[in-house]
Amino acid sequence: MFIKKIEDELYHICKENNQVGSFRLMELQSGCGQIKEMRLVEQVAPVQILAVFELIQSYAQEQHFKELHVVSHSTNLNRILQHQQFVLEDVEKNLWIYKVNHKQL
Repeated sequence: MFIKKIEDELYHICKENNQVGSFRLMELQSGCGQIKEMRLVEQVAPVQILAVFELIQSYAQEQHFKELHVVSHSTNLNRILQHQQFVLEDVEKNLWIYKVNHKQL
């Protein structure tokens, strides 16, 4: 899978040149981004959702983002975010934050 930038904040998630989803990555203050409006086609298996988040996290690292923010609207997404090392920062807003690792391997 790979990410293809379509517009300023709109990205497509592609697999073998077929679009399997899309999301918006809104730039926030000082190197932070917020993932919004993620949509995946129905044929995407649950395990592929984890791969999509890993892909976005790698992209954020390449683009030198400091953090990724997600406002969750479901307990299933909460579990995925927790698995992907996002931390629940604001319980009231259900805001999860991932601190991007910029260490060189």
